[in-house]
Amino acid sequence: MKKCVLLAAALLSVLGLSAATTEEIIQTIAGAGNARAEIKAAFTEVRTQPRKAPVTLKGELVFRKEGYLHMAYENPDKENFLIDGNRMVNRRGGLEIKSDLSRNILMRGLARTLICAFSGQLETLSAEQKTSLEVRDDGDAWLAVLDAAKKLPRGYNHIEIRYRKSDGQIVSMKMDEFTGMSTLYQLAE
Repeated sequence: MKKCVLLAAALLSVLGLSAATTEEIIQTIAGAGNARAEIKAAFTEVRTQPRKAPVTLKGELVFRKEGYLHMAYENPDKENFLIDGNRMVNRRGGLEIKSDLSRNILMRGLARTLICAFSGQLETLSAEQKTSLEVRDDGDAWLAVLDAAKKLPRGYNHIEIRYRKSDGQIVSMKMDEFTGMSTLYQLAE
């Protein structure tokens, strides 16, 4: 059995079909993110809190690599979420919450997580969130898994991000918080 595996690996290597290394995949995703100026897509967001029914939201999003993300929700009406440089604005239920990301550590963590994920900056995201980073082939996508080394008072203990192999664009992201909350974003193809 061991000889068959070694023979198969050698054959793939000779034919130039060897599997990409983790570092090569990370660099491919980052390169695609750097090359892409904008993402416009319909999305679905599923928010799950402990002991509550999941809430599903839909809308349209625009991401620009210079640190801009706007999510306009169809339901509930008039809910909006905006990251623009050092500014975050969240409009929900008739309230508007503005955050200066240079001062608000909690909101900056959320903003940086989303911006790094959408731009494919996995190594930066891992360093900022103090997580391990594993990337693997997952069929037609690459799966990036980030796990926190220790429990923190806030932030994410587990993040999974899928990037389409054909162009390196993010297609889904699941963020599990230490509090038990979970948020799943899925972009329409």
